[in-house]
Amino acid sequence: MRRLAFTLAAVFLTVSAVTFQAQEPQPATPLSIPAASRSQAYCTGFISGTPIPRDLFVIGGGDDDFHSVARQFVQGESVFISKNGSEDPAIGAEYDVVRPANKLFETAHYSGQGADIRRLGRPYEDVAEVRVTHVTPQGAVAKVTFSCAAIVPGDVLVPFQPRVIPEYTVSAPLDHFAPLDESKHHGRIVGTHNNFGFFGRQTAVYLDLGDADGAQPGKRFRIYKILPPAVTGVAERRPTPPETIGEVVVLSVHSRSSVAMVVASYREIAAGDYVEEE
Repeated sequence: MRRLAFTLAAVFLTVSAVTFQAQEPQPATPLSIPAASRSQAYCTGFISGTPIPRDLFVIGGGDDDFHSVARQFVQGESVFISKNGSEDPAIGAEYDVVRPANKLFETAHYSGQGADIRRLGRPYEDVAEVRVTHVTPQGAVAKVTFSCAAIVPGDVLVPFQPRVIPEYTVSAPLDHFAPLDESKHHGRIVGTHNNFGFFGRQTAVYLDLGDADGAQPGKRFRIYKILPPAVTGVAERRPTPPETIGEVVVLSVHSRSSVAMVVASYREIAAGDYVEEE
């Protein structure tokens, strides 16, 4: 009986130890999530350092007997492609459809915004993606496979470029009043793809940081605000500390600029606020 009791006690202790270990809290695995959805990443627009040539462009499409200037084409419809060069698009070739965002930044949200954007290049809207289905002596036909907005005659085609959608690790909010590090790359939010003056999470923004400025897909920057000096007396001003107000993750990079997604906002962010690489 003693041997049996000893054996049962040993089994009980072993089971208890295993159960206790199983109930101990395990270290949480950092959560990594995409910085943007596919629709967001492919519909951000961009600022090109040089104008995009009008080698291929849309002149109309199916079910448009009278070539109406009001006719628009969306996903699932077919468009007609004309060319300025000698090279015909091949069947199966895929293209991005873009258009100059000529009026996007007519309203400025901070002093010098227009000049900042002109210095970076020319803004373009992402319109759609198409795939060539027919090539005829009269021109090529392409089917709209994805659309951010409706295609209209005059829109320009450029070879399709896949866009990487980087992931980022969700982390605790940054120190709101951490001092700036002048040894790191700094830049500015010169605008958003919808030209919002104030915005928060899940907004695509344009940074004045390009290939040579430390910007690359997946790179994370903190957003900070420089407040006006505080009035402390007659004709006397005192500087105030910069305030960290959010974070962005870079989605795509161009020669002088980059597109980033706001992944955290601690309060309202504005066009003209600044960024520092993390």
